[in-house]
This record gives sequence, structure tokens and C-alpha cells, in this order.
Amino acid sequence: MRLLLSIALTLCSFLSFSQDEVIIRVGLFDNEIVRSAKISINAGQYEVRDGSTPLAQVSRNNIFSVTPVGQELVLSRDGIKLGTYKRLIVASKQWESSLRLKVRFNTGREKTNIYPDNLVITAKSGALIIVNESDIERYVAGVTEAEAGKGHEVEYYKVQSVISRTYALANMGRHSTEGFNVCDKVHCQAYHGMSRWDENILIGTYETKDHVLVSSDIEMVTAAFHSNCGGHTLNSEHVWRKPLPYLVGRRDTFCMVMPHSHWEKTVSKTAWLNYMKRDFPLDSFEDSLSVLAFFPENKTKFFSDSLRNLKMTKMRADWKLRSAFFTIHEYQDSVQIIGRGFGHGVGLCQEGAMRMATLGYEAKDILHFYYRDVHLIDRRQIDFFREDFD
Repeated sequence: MRLLLSIALTLCSFLSFSQDEVIIRVGLFDNEIVRSAKISINAGQYEVRDGSTPLAQVSRNNIFSVTPVGQELVLSRDGIKLGTYKRLIVASKQWESSLRLKVRFNTGREKTNIYPDNLVITAKSGALIIVNESDIERYVAGVTEAEAGKGHEVEYYKVQSVISRTYALANMGRHSTEGFNVCDKVHCQAYHGMSRWDENILIGTYETKDHVLVSSDIEMVTAAFHSNCGGHTLNSEHVWRKPLPYLVGRRDTFCMVMPHSHWEKTVSKTAWLNYMKRDFPLDSFEDSLSVLAFFPENKTKFFSDSLRNLKMTKMRADWKLRSAFFTIHEYQDSVQIIGRGFGHGVGLCQEGAMRMATLGYEAKDILHFYYRDVHLIDRRQIDFFREDFD
């Protein structure tokens, strides 16, 4: 009942679509080569357009195929070729419409997802470029599902929705030179299409509709998040170059009983010593011992305070570790890397926030726990608050 009421109230506002609503253009399968696409209706009504010119109505039984030939698109319906075009739009004709999209990559691998609203398709060098034009709230629900999964508390989904919405709106120009706003990879935010698996995700998204986090100077924040901080989040400059006043490290005990709080990896001692020789002068037995025993009490930026040429974040990337918070133990012919946390450690710790929601914390309290001195406001009121701030 709560879900039906929430969605009903939200749809009333969406059906009176206004200029205040945001349409986001999401580049799908970024950095992958798509050789063909098959499109059919999942829900609602659609038509296929060549720009603004309608080409064909789409019925529930139709399957449209699109293949690239150089810079052009060959469109077929149910196996019958309709023509060759420069640009195609599969456009929804009513709210709550969605499409089933099956793509085939150059490797032969296939993938099927369901996407809300519209698809815009072009071709480049014999590959398809597919963009999902979606209402921002339907996109946020999809991101929340992709980034957090199912089975969590509504208050957590409110948290994830707010930070995913904030992150998207603050990065709308990230891929502007490529013809879309954001991509569907973790480089922007993971997105696998519309949310379908947990009604609490929709509740969390629509109950926080339009709400974003802003800093003390009324700018949308960089709403960084990660899986598990291992007990302490980090300052932004610990991982990236720029310090941000709202991304300040803090102790977090909530995540320490969660699935990704601890991890281990074993590598050969020879491989480890050869790696360390690139940055350390291992001329003696004592020098070798110095890189075989590493027990930091807290998170550190560098492997050695005396030789600041090897960052923990680089070691994490080079060895494909879950985090940059770890100790080193020598064991016979191996090196054991024992670590805590999963991800870069800046901003919101997802598993810590999930635990807080389970313990009864409200979304606003969770957000203020991880982001310092921020404000939760309606995005449509930002200009009003800025005028008041000035």
C-alpha cells in the first residue's frame, strides 16, 4: 500500500510534466563495441523516428533490429528492412514506457537490459552508439539498484538516491563532447537500466524526489561513496588532489561487521620484492625486511614516510587490491596482504550506511554522518538559497 500511494502521488506530478523536470542522457555500454541491437516494448507505447519524422509505430509483437554500416544505421522490423538512416530515436508516447534492449558486442557476447523512456541511436566506424534519454528520477532508481543491490532498508535507499542524484546533476557535462551527460560505468555511476527488483528502491527514490546535497556555499557537492571504509573514511586529498571541506575523514564503526570489512591476498615473496625494488633501494637483507613487514596503525597515504614516492593508492591499483588500507606479513615464500575495507574510502561508506539504516537511523542523519556541514535541499530551490547566501 505504501508503495502504491508513493508512486501514485509521484506520478501525478510527472504526468503534468514541466520544465522543472530533468532529462538525463546516459551513454550505454561506454568503451564497448556494439555490433547490433534488437529492441522491443517492455511497457507502454512507442514509435521509431528519424529525427522528428515518425517512421513506424511499435506494437508489442514487433522486434526492431539496428545494425551499423559505417556511419549509418540499417533498420529492420521483424526481419524486413525499413531503410538506412543517420540517426534513430525510439520514442515513448506515454509515461511509464520502457524498452527491452538486447545488444551484441564485437566479442560475440550478448546482453539484455530494460531501459526507461527513449533510446537514441547513431553509428560511428561500424559500431552503434546508444544513448538512453531518461527522466532523472527513473535514472536515479536504476543507479540505486545497480550500486546498492536489493534487500536494504528504505532509509538506506533514500540515502543512495540523494547522493546518486546529486552526483549525476553535478556531473552533467562529464561526457558532453561525446553527445551524452554521463555513462553507465562506475566511472560515472553504475547503471543497468530501470529498477525492477525491490519496491523499497522506488520508495526511497520518489520520497526524496529532487533532493540533493549542497555545501555551505550552496554548490552541489561531490557526493563520493564507496563500498566499505574499513573503519575510517578519508579526506578527499588523501586519494585525489583537491581537499573538500565536506569530504573529511571520520571514524566509522558501523561498517566493521559488514561483508567487505576485511580481506586477504597472498602473493609470492619474489614478485613482491621485485615490485618494491622499483621504488626502494633493497641493497641488504635489512632493506628487504623493511618491505616485508608493514603494520600501519591508521590509514597512510604513502608506504614509507621517508620515501614518499610510492602511494598506497598506486599499490592498490597495481596489485588489484580491494582497498589501500592493509598490512604486510612475510610467511615462508609468500607475502600476506591483510586489508580492511573495499573502495577508495572517501565520502559515504555504503555498508556503514546500510548498517545505520538497519539500526534505525534516518536518511538525513546518515548523510550528515558522512558529509560534513552539508544541506539537504530541493534542487529547484538552489538559486533561491544562493541569492539568500549572497
